[in-house]
Amino acid sequence: MIYFTAILHICAVLICISFLAYVFRTDLVEILPVFTCVLTLVLYALAAVRRLSWIDGVTAAAVAAVGLWLAGRDKETRRDYIGRCRYNMTRPSFITAVFILAAVAVCTSSKVVTWWDDINFWAADVKSLYYLNGFAGKYANVAPEFGDYPPAAQLVKWWFLHLDPGVYREGLAFVGYYTMNLVFLFPLLRRIKDGNVPVMFFTAAALWWFPSIAEVYGYSGFCADLTMACVYGGLLFAIVDREAGSGFFYYGRIALYLSVLVLIKSTGFLWAFLGLVFLALYRRGEPYRPKLFTALCPVVTGGSWMLLCLLRHRIARTTSTAVKYLTTDEYSLSGYKNEFAGAFIKAFVSSPLHKEKGPAVDLTPLGLYICIAFIIVLLIALKVLDKRSGKIILGFSLISGALFYAIIFVAHITIFATETQYLEASGMISSIERYGAPFTVGTLFFLFCIWVNDGEAVLAGARMPAFVRRYGVYLSFVLFVVLTAGYRTGYDGLIGYRHDAERALSERASMLGEEEEKFLDVLQELETDGGIAADQGSRILYIRKGGEPRWVNNSYLSCEASPVSVVYRSIALEDAPADWMAQEIRDSHAFYLYVEESAAQDPDIVNAVFGDMTQGGEFAGGVLYRIADDGNHMQLTPVS
Repeated sequence: MIYFTAILHICAVLICISFLAYVFRTDLVEILPVFTCVLTLVLYALAAVRRLSWIDGVTAAAVAAVGLWLAGRDKETRRDYIGRCRYNMTRPSFITAVFILAAVAVCTSSKVVTWWDDINFWAADVKSLYYLNGFAGKYANVAPEFGDYPPAAQLVKWWFLHLDPGVYREGLAFVGYYTMNLVFLFPLLRRIKDGNVPVMFFTAAALWWFPSIAEVYGYSGFCADLTMACVYGGLLFAIVDREAGSGFFYYGRIALYLSVLVLIKSTGFLWAFLGLVFLALYRRGEPYRPKLFTALCPVVTGGSWMLLCLLRHRIARTTSTAVKYLTTDEYSLSGYKNEFAGAFIKAFVSSPLHKEKGPAVDLTPLGLYICIAFIIVLLIALKVLDKRSGKIILGFSLISGALFYAIIFVAHITIFATETQYLEASGMISSIERYGAPFTVGTLFFLFCIWVNDGEAVLAGARMPAFVRRYGVYLSFVLFVVLTAGYRTGYDGLIGYRHDAERALSERASMLGEEEEKFLDVLQELETDGGIAADQGSRILYIRKGGEPRWVNNSYLSCEASPVSVVYRSIALEDAPADWMAQEIRDSHAFYLYVEESAAQDPDIVNAVFGDMTQGGEFAGGVLYRIADDGNHMQLTPVS
């Protein structure tokens, strides 16, 4: 089944991007990110109505539409279309792109989830999408504390996961994650010429290692900030690139990038806003109507997600905290703000962005900030950028970078005020490199796109060997990556992770104790017997013994239990009156109740709390109960 589904969708992608490249007269590497945006938005619409599986029908319809369009053309048009498709698919840029994707897919398809943030949300949420065929219902999202995290990258992971509809395979989610990141970097490849294999190979390798210059988390987990960086960098280049396609394509591509950017992470709207500011500055004096339309697109997509979160009660802890900071006096600035400031300054000035010691240059955040400014000045000096464009890009890059670094610092003395791991520079640099990735990785990518696109003219007239004149723009990109990348990070993300895969799975298993294993067994039995399977995703209130708030175990258990949503309470039942417990259950908005056996060992206490609510015998721990509540009286009925 996996082979048929995969072949169907791969063929459909090739047909669709070939058609779009023909219509807009541009390269396949330029169309791939545009197609990815369209695919993401289609999946978003289907997920909202719990019909993600309909993408197979949508795919078939799109292929049929291209076939009907081609059948309705005259013979000359069909000949031109086929010739153009053959030309596009044999271009070195597209061959290099296919090579990268194939190599990354083969190498990373065995990866398993190990990163804490993935366990907490990204892995659990995409697993829910896979089994629920869309977004969970009201109060049923599997990670209640991260409910409003946007779904764009999750949907692309789902698209790869559904290529194997019979088995949930974490490795396919990683393939989807890396594919989405790389696709938005592909415009950098469009100037590759003549099929020079060494140049193609080293450029492909440099593209994989490129983000490791300033970001490491994307190589071990589903870091949304890196995805945002790739889209943001592509957006900036799309704004300066008027060569590819028509005017409709120009503004349409920008609108799609913006629409997807706000659906990658909650902070995406900040980078979308900066992109719109750059568009207004760079295209000042041009008609305002297409720019207005472009600006409205992310408002529609981002607003629709906020509305969906409101209707389905998907609220993140950080969002709630931020709102309280802005609207109440419940919170104040951290008492450690001076310590946070000291750690931030030390990390910004002297801590390398990637972890391991590099063979050449280990850039600090300040060093990379200066490096970005130097590259822009160099592009102006070499006349790759004219003075007007260069001044706009230089000013925008420096101000946007300084602004976002300031935002990162403010976040640490407000929203992240209790996270004391950031009081040391060693912890703070991790935060700076991760949350600053859209600026660092995105801006670097943007500048290299300008260099690759327009630097050839500079090298063509230079006195240097013909090979350097012809391929110098890519040789310089490769050299920059060689000098500054985190080699170990890139290697571990691609291949080295295999050495630790078994250990990682063992560590994940060790985070679940006997009580958690019993709970998972109960869920498994119910799915087998058809008990809760028809209502997957419904919320379960899981009560632990008072005084044992095992929040780390909770996250691992939630990931394993997905798509079932689990919320946790640590309660001392001997101090819990029946009416208080009934209200606690109501406040949890749960459909089911589960109490650990260790918390329900004393039958007198348990029956005093749950006895009047329980149907069909005495209440017992280790049993799942369905909750029926009319607002006045609550009934608990054992599911099995």
